[in-house]
Amino acid sequence: MIETIVQDSKDRVAMDYLLGQILQAFMEAPPVPLRANELVAHLHELPLNTALLRAVLLNEPTRFLQEERRWLPLYRKVSPRLSLTAFVERLVRAVGLPLSLEKVARECGVHYKRSYEYYETILPRVCQNSETLFCTPSRIVGLREWLFLPDWIEPIPYEWERAEERERAAHDALFYNNLTWSEVETYLKRARKLDWHQPDTPVQFLEQIKAPLSNRILGFLSWYLTLSPDPRWVYPYDPVDIFDRVHQLGKFVWGPDEQWYPASVRTEWLERALQLATELHHQLPEEEMQPLELRPDEVEHIVHYILQQPGIVHAAQLLEEMFEVSPTSRTFKEDLDTLISALISDRRIEWFGYDRFGRTDHIPPYVRQVPPVFDFPPLPDIRNEQGEPYDIVLVEEAFPRSLRQEFRDPRAQDVNDEEQAVVPEFIPNKVRIVLRPPHKDLGTIPLCQIPPGFFEDAPDIQQFTFIDEQERAHEVWLNTQARLIFGLFERFAELDVISGAIFELHKTDRPDVFRFIYTDMVDPLLAISHTRYQRLLDLQAKADQMSTYHILIEVMRLHPTGADFLTLHNEVNVVRRTKRELTASLLSAYPCFELHKGSTVWHLVEEEINKPIRKKARSYIMPQEVES
Repeated sequence: MIETIVQDSKDRVAMDYLLGQILQAFMEAPPVPLRANELVAHLHELPLNTALLRAVLLNEPTRFLQEERRWLPLYRKVSPRLSLTAFVERLVRAVGLPLSLEKVARECGVHYKRSYEYYETILPRVCQNSETLFCTPSRIVGLREWLFLPDWIEPIPYEWERAEERERAAHDALFYNNLTWSEVETYLKRARKLDWHQPDTPVQFLEQIKAPLSNRILGFLSWYLTLSPDPRWVYPYDPVDIFDRVHQLGKFVWGPDEQWYPASVRTEWLERALQLATELHHQLPEEEMQPLELRPDEVEHIVHYILQQPGIVHAAQLLEEMFEVSPTSRTFKEDLDTLISALISDRRIEWFGYDRFGRTDHIPPYVRQVPPVFDFPPLPDIRNEQGEPYDIVLVEEAFPRSLRQEFRDPRAQDVNDEEQAVVPEFIPNKVRIVLRPPHKDLGTIPLCQIPPGFFEDAPDIQQFTFIDEQERAHEVWLNTQARLIFGLFERFAELDVISGAIFELHKTDRPDVFRFIYTDMVDPLLAISHTRYQRLLDLQAKADQMSTYHILIEVMRLHPTGADFLTLHNEVNVVRRTKRELTASLLSAYPCFELHKGSTVWHLVEEEINKPIRKKARSYIMPQEVES
């Protein structure tokens, strides 16, 4: 369609310039696929609304890619194995304009998943050694094909002191730069009147001619008019410096056709590109040309409606009721995104994830903070006969190898005692959740059992719908700061299992709705019988007068054949809230806790109880735990 509208070279330059600005807007935005209305916010002074922008994007499949009603630059869809220079060349070629080093570095950082500061450091050197790229002193990256390059013209083979030989070299240089003598001859008469040994002469020449000029022709004039008959002479010509001076001056703008234009032409380009975008918009099919555009009064009406509702409101329902856009409409997803984006920006209402909105007071008070039961109480100062505390913490290197693996098991982690979250390479569609005390009694799920990326990162407090195996809906709350999911008290109260119940959490086609299925299975390492649970509660009543070391001994006495770390740590936490590192340290330090080689099962050696920690373990005690 765009070929029928862009009919001459001037129109093509104007449209290409606009496309270059749009691509740079992607670079300023978060490095994820964007909705058209999200991208508009990064176009700054460009006079494009969502409808016109979408018309342009749809008609440029060689530059932009659409994924689920969101857009991203096509240059990003390349293998991370592509060489750095090839990726940067692809990037600059797509934009068609000089780019700041910072923008290029950010794109490289996203593509190769490394710090963009790293690329800011190495890119000048990479461009300097590249056959296709250059980087100016003011940190502007471009393509070498934009420059006039006489690098392969050496004076000696041409008998340089002879004028006719220098002319032959000049014609060869033109040939290698895809220029002809007739193209440059028209500028030579005026150019000879200037002293091209002065660094500002190229800029002065552009100001004099007041017309578009190829940068390669400008470079040829600067090189040709400074030639010397001395064969020992070294060219004073620096093509990168010339490009940098013109670009930094601000009086001229680089065109996608590789010519310098007076800066005033930028306004003409944008006006013409806007006209072309409008024509593209009018030629779209009827449904495609009418995306939802919200007027300020419409947004005000919707916000007022949400504030009056007793509960959470879904934007999808509002879209269907107020704008007659149903889920079957081809533009439903984009229109829903438009509505959600408008509502998110209004601070009078709260966004609870995806299309859910409401008032601040819709959030239950208990969702806003970590329940006190997850705090770690201070340990009683109980010491042995030598005056040393029983409860000591070792560095992780002191743990047996099998214990280090169990130590990091998500089932051993809990709120305020978990590993630093790392986004996995692949986000699963379902996760396995094992229920531990006290989460069963509180109706909560710790996020440490759910990989980062499974839920959206924003907002901090979100609401979801969990559909259980009986098709019942449970409205739950996620607090990403508290690292907890709340709202499953009634569901967990139905379980006869005290600890170890296994659930599966499945994604659905809606990002705010999940299947929450009880598998009727129990994790054998975390299972606690009713009888044992009662004995742990009896022990809990005396815990204030016991060290964790002695609590662990009593727990192990409930397992005469031994138990795994996960089992012991889970049951110690029933008696008193305890961190993983303390349980693992006690097992590793004291001789009464024995781990047979090749096994993960710990055994209690009664005759070794109350003996000092192993001599080898003393060197691993954390400094803050050592008595002064």
